[in-house]
Amino acid sequence: MKWTIHYEMMEDQDANEKASLVINDIVEEFERLIPQGPPLGYKPLHLINDPVAGPTIYWPLGKDFYKIGLNISNVFFNQVAFQFSQEFCRLYCDPRISNWFIQLVDHVAALYFLDYLNEKWAHNPPVETLKDYHENFSNYRSNLLGTAFSRVDMVKYQISNEWVKNQVKKMINGETNNRGKLLIVAYEILGLFKESDKSWQMLPYIGPSSVPAPPADPRDVTTIRKTDMDFNRLTHAVPEEIKPFVQKLVDKFGVLEQEESE
Repeated sequence: MKWTIHYEMMEDQDANEKASLVINDIVEEFERLIPQGPPLGYKPLHLINDPVAGPTIYWPLGKDFYKIGLNISNVFFNQVAFQFSQEFCRLYCDPRISNWFIQLVDHVAALYFLDYLNEKWAHNPPVETLKDYHENFSNYRSNLLGTAFSRVDMVKYQISNEWVKNQVKKMINGETNNRGKLLIVAYEILGLFKESDKSWQMLPYIGPSSVPAPPADPRDVTTIRKTDMDFNRLTHAVPEEIKPFVQKLVDKFGVLEQEESE
């Protein structure tokens, strides 16, 4: 594993080691999916528990380390997986900036890793005592989505493509993101990510395709944090084998249609 993780979540070392069981699996899968690594490079990662500000990546970013805070009362694997995969995903998009698309991709990653851990632990649990735990990942995912869908007008949602485009338009226009709706849109595009593992290699191109883009120098953390997405720029920036995937996202969102109509 290329990442070095320092666990400072709990005073009890056994609890930290327990958390590492799920976090190591997530980190190793990220390394497999995005072999080019994160835009700012591999650095030691300090992981703490922050019941006030977490889950979050702390700013200003340390030049020689990253720091992530979760918000947990105990080491519940499903909760740790959901929160950690979201924040860790930001390191691969570029933690210096934030926009609606990065938030959306974070939620896609969270759903992906609940599925991934359910399947992995069903066949290869990290320890024998957890051989039956895998269903908890699936149940946690179902509960999150069930709650989100319960707050949506299902008649409007039936025309899912138009509903997704409408939600994306609201995000682009700067409306406050509703976590439930964000999760549903993430669920809608999760299947596109699952069509090919290479799709995840789009993430490091999100930063340079944002407006304004963060500095090209990964050591420079001086930047405007809130950005917009330029999908034309993203489509041109990614490698040829990923362009069809990005085009599917663009079609799903209707983002270029909106630009043309304006």
